Amino acid sequence: MCFNEDVTAVDENYLEISRESSFMRGGGILFAIMLFSVYGWNVVPDIFRPGFSWFQPSLLIGILSLCVATASIILTLKLLYLDLRLPRDTPIRFNRKTQKVYVYEFVKPKYWFQLWRTEIKVHDWNCIEAELIKIAGYTGKAYVVRHELLLVVCRPGTNEVVDRISLKGLEPLDAILAEMWAGVRRFMEGGPDAVPGIETKVREIGFLYSLFAYMPYLSPSEAGIRFRNSMRWYDWGLACITIWFFWLWFPLGICHHFAISCAPEPQWTAGIDAESRSL
Repeated sequence: MCFNEDVTAVDENYLEISRESSFMRGGGILFAIMLFSVYGWNVVPDIFRPGFSWFQPSLLIGILSLCVATASIILTLKLLYLDLRLPRDTPIRFNRKTQKVYVYEFVKPKYWFQLWRTEIKVHDWNCIEAELIKIAGYTGKAYVVRHELLLVVCRPGTNEVVDRISLKGLEPLDAILAEMWAGVRRFMEGGPDAVPGIETKVREIGFLYSLFAYMPYLSPSEAGIRFRNSMRWYDWGLACITIWFFWLWFPLGICHHFAISCAPEPQWTAGIDAESRSL
């Protein structure tokens, strides 16, 4: 099964899917290092230069420069906060026995100055549909396409959408997401026997795991071996393309290690944890 890399637990009662791969962990730290390095080498020395003024050569340019610098620092601190405080995983559990879906969510606050918080959502399985979205854009050098699989929660007996939950994102091919959703539906209907080949991922944490987090096809670990064994012809084609960005993936991997080391473990409440696993 192509989505085994996201399955963290499975038995007769429930299926747990990780959403760790949907967040580019380490990006906030790397962006912060790059931004503050630029400011440290170029801006800070000018500030202490004799005769420096924020309002040169004109008042308007000085104000705009100050606003841009302030906005970029606030954005960087927010990305850094998410990188370090987002739980190591925000899993989703599909339970056949209760016919419910349990979502461990890191919720965006209503106002930008508020901190994010964890929330556990519980929805009826028969109120959930799937939605596949496509995100495309031109970076200036390449045309990038990504797909995301959303769980759409509707009000019982209607088509009124009350919530949308991302199950998996950042996928270049929609076929993987379609297979994931098909596997989830088969599990909820017939259990693990209805999903041939389903197995849990190898849970690893450490510097080696993080270093190859964005190039798992090169990892010498057991997780890397399993990843290579599950790769298909188009996965190898994508690997041949993305490997040329190793100069970005390796620094991201190093930052990933620091971010994942600081990130808290997900903590289900005792009652929900037992109910979602039907213990």
